[in-house]
Amino acid sequence: SHIADIVLEDVHVGSQALLGGELGKGFAFAMMSLDNGRMSVGAAATAYARRALDSAIRYATERKAFGEPIANFQLIQQMLAQSEIEIYAAECMMDDVTRRADAGENILRKAAAFKVFATEMCGRVVDACVQIHGGAGYLAEYDAERFFRDARIYRIYEGTTQILQLQIAKHMLREFAAAN
Repeated sequence: SHIADIVLEDVHVGSQALLGGELGKGFAFAMMSLDNGRMSVGAAATAYARRALDSAIRYATERKAFGEPIANFQLIQQMLAQSEIEIYAAECMMDDVTRRADAGENILRKAAAFKVFATEMCGRVVDACVQIHGGAGYLAEYDAERFFRDARIYRIYEGTTQILQLQIAKHMLREFAAAN
């Protein structure tokens, strides 16, 4: 993933290019687009976790220790199973939030929750992938090393985990106050 700063100085934009089409509404319009971005980052993190798990399964079935594949060892199986459980939970969240978005619902909280869960889950899955690879997990010749390094950015794109947790709580409290 390539990231870069963009600096605009003394840029003038004509009124026909106003974001949202109305003066003073651009920020709100831009914030609405973050829901789609958060769903996209959550989906990418979920797929990345699946790819890392597939790699770990392949490695665990091929790598032998004490004369048998390490996939036969219960603690390796536990890491594989826990990773599958977490990926499945993220997939269910993804199905739910995208269905709600397609139905036109306000998904601000759900999109943020999905993004937080999926990206944190991805971090845990790639960590297990490295653990399953053992010392080889740090070697650039194995995918596990790249998975571990690259997965970190998902927790930052489209709002950090911590900022989204604050946003989720703020909206929960606002909805509670409005209902009471």
